[in-house]
Amino acid sequence: MLAKILDALGSFWLACALLVNLILLTWFGTLYQVEGGLYEAQKLYFESWYVVQRAPVPLVMPGGHFCMGLLALNLLVGGLWRIRKSWRTAGVIVIHVGMAMLLAAAFVKQYHSQDGYLALLEPIKDARGNVLDPGEESDDFVSFHRVEVAIWDAAQETDVNELLVPHEQVIDLVDGRTRTFTHAALPFELELSGFVENTRPMPKGPNWQAASPTVDGMALLGMEREKENEKNAQGLTVRFKDPSDGRTAEALLYIFERFPATFEAGGKTWAVSLRRERYQMPFTIRLEDFRKEDHPGMSMARAFESDVIKIQGGREEKKLIQMNDPLRSEGLVLFQSSFGDDGRGRSFSQFSVVRNPSDHWPEYATYVIAAGMLLVFIPRLVRFARSQRSRSRTEVPA
Repeated sequence: MLAKILDALGSFWLACALLVNLILLTWFGTLYQVEGGLYEAQKLYFESWYVVQRAPVPLVMPGGHFCMGLLALNLLVGGLWRIRKSWRTAGVIVIHVGMAMLLAAAFVKQYHSQDGYLALLEPIKDARGNVLDPGEESDDFVSFHRVEVAIWDAAQETDVNELLVPHEQVIDLVDGRTRTFTHAALPFELELSGFVENTRPMPKGPNWQAASPTVDGMALLGMEREKENEKNAQGLTVRFKDPSDGRTAEALLYIFERFPATFEAGGKTWAVSLRRERYQMPFTIRLEDFRKEDHPGMSMARAFESDVIKIQGGREEKKLIQMNDPLRSEGLVLFQSSFGDDGRGRSFSQFSVVRNPSDHWPEYATYVIAAGMLLVFIPRLVRFARSQRSRSRTEVPA
């Protein structure tokens, strides 16, 4: 029975079926992206164990996680373990090693990477170029998609010590679910509920149904989900309870709120905020200058770039980040991705930031695969050349 299972896992036909399934996932996912957006298509088709496909063809098929996991087993069993080991198959084995490296890179990227953005305002200068207000700097970047709830002592001004409720314990608080949080550092209990994926806080009137309780005349208005997930504005209901005297308070949290909700307990004022997840960087980035070049006769940017100062350990280093020339340092990659205006005439530069431990693995994998292909084809080319030479020597003239 074990031999039959291994034969099935390592079979060539299973590999073909999995590759066909990946092609179908790519096709259906691309079609779905038109209506559902890139983020939802990625979650539904490529970060799932199975897919229930209703249109254009109704069927149930393995999702990206299941398919690529099974493909990894197929490579390991059929292409590396059970294959006959000899010099004639050395190239094939090396190619399978390279393919396994690609799948391993995808696995590490999925479960151990962080991605987000960093937006910095550029300096304000006078006509002579003198700096009136320096550019913004930051030592962290913000997630595009993941959220968190942060709790801290509002009296802290520097080195703020925060308690965080992670993304996974926030986004499932729907359909009446609640979750209560306590901590030895907090003199109160915190209850979260009513997560809304896309909402706006509005004065509650009789003509619309609120997606939250009404607090101080305000409620959360549920809205249709945006296709571009980073444009969705999440909301949440928070309840405070002081066990010492039984006092309670309720507040609405909104991802783009300018000020946090506050609650007094234990002789202190505590702040609570719903925000995008933040990731610490081992260095600080300060924006020195932003430049863009438009297409002739158009307002569309042809190229844009930023001069930044990388600050680490008291040392400052000037770096240039361009559209196709990112900054790579300490396991982070900063891409020049966008720009804009803060609404008051001051430009900002936006960088996409990725922390990916397997960033260079695909590059190494292509070298391995190329080496394997050389091991496969060069001996065949040599044998072919020799056979042609021997044939020409044995031909008898007419």
